[in-house]
Amino acid sequence: MAALVSWEAATEVLDVGTGTGRFWDNTITPRSAALTLADLSPGMVEAATTRARSRGYEAVFGRECDVQDLPFDDASFDVAIANHMLYHVPDPDLAIRELARVLRPGGVLLASTNGYGHMREMNDAIAEVFGDRQERLYEVFGIESGENRLRTSFASISWHAYDNDLVVTSIDAAVAYGRSFPPAESADQAQASAFREALQQRFIDDQLRIRTRSGAFACRRPRIRSNSEAR
Repeated sequence: MAALVSWEAATEVLDVGTGTGRFWDNTITPRSAALTLADLSPGMVEAATTRARSRGYEAVFGRECDVQDLPFDDASFDVAIANHMLYHVPDPDLAIRELARVLRPGGVLLASTNGYGHMREMNDAIAEVFGDRQERLYEVFGIESGENRLRTSFASISWHAYDNDLVVTSIDAAVAYGRSFPPAESADQAQASAFREALQQRFIDDQLRIRTRSGAFACRRPRIRSNSEAR
């Protein structure tokens, strides 16, 4: 995703919902860029800033905040990144307006997401045991729904797909991944056993091939230019 930006003119960068900051492991972003790493969780902010500094970035700032109410002036950043997070936001339209507001006129928002069918084999096994929950995220902000939301705040939008297949050869690894997030992370013993069996049945020739559908929107020409307009 970092390759979608011309970094020569990007000096101020905002990463919202930064999590542990794994995006900043990339080798493309110049280490002279000033990074503001924002998240609702102070623990995530601390982890992300520590990680970015360890990767050689010279100016790293952490901020605990909500993407729906960003504590930054209008036109503060050259690049904003919302990496697989807008489908978790209560009001994604408000979040997008805020991201447009804090971007400079020539700035770009990179907003990554997934689409229907992403990780289908894993999600089917989860749904078999715990009930279907995953696809609703893509109704909120996915490949099929994201552009319409973004179009109200950006005049130029392009989609960049990164579809691929993930081949898993270890049932233990598949189970560990599936149980690393809700609802399977709180499984009782019976559910854990049923989930393992559901995944095992999907292995063919000792492999589980998982389809992925992901990518990023590159959004330019922000329409909203002031805090008062954004509200």
